[in-house]
Amino acid sequence: MSEFIDQISGYFETVPLWPFLLFGILGTVAVFVEILNRKRRSDAIAGFRETIEAELSSMYPKHIRWPKNIDTYLCSRLPEMQQNFEVLRVFLPQDRLRSYNEDWNNFRDFCHSINDEKLSAAEQPSDEASDTKQNTRKEPDPKEVFHKLVSDLLEHTKI
Repeated sequence: MSEFIDQISGYFETVPLWPFLLFGILGTVAVFVEILNRKRRSDAIAGFRETIEAELSSMYPKHIRWPKNIDTYLCSRLPEMQQNFEVLRVFLPQDRLRSYNEDWNNFRDFCHSINDEKLSAAEQPSDEASDTKQNTRKEPDPKEVFHKLVSDLLEHTKI
């Protein structure tokens, strides 16, 4: 056993120590970068969640009131939400990126397409007889669609 220890100590006496020091420094830097990236990712997730919860507080997660001029209301909040969407997108794994982009595009399209007329039409009771005569399908409730779209977006913030 002492032969092996003598061999190893002899090796370290003849080999320069700068490569070990360099690898030690690189390892330490890699650990600090990983810690920093985890912190930035958690901040991006928190920022995205806080933006949605703050900007859409009256409509999500519990519906309190649906504002007047819904298209203007939602479209005015899209730029800040878009900024947080872009920040969070950097930290998502590649395999989840496509569904994240699709969920965001669906939400953005919904915000641009919804208006007060669609809401009032969805809230009015319809006659079943006139629906069967026209053979049209009933449009889904915009409030339920909105809730599902926001839930899909927030699903990506789970760790």
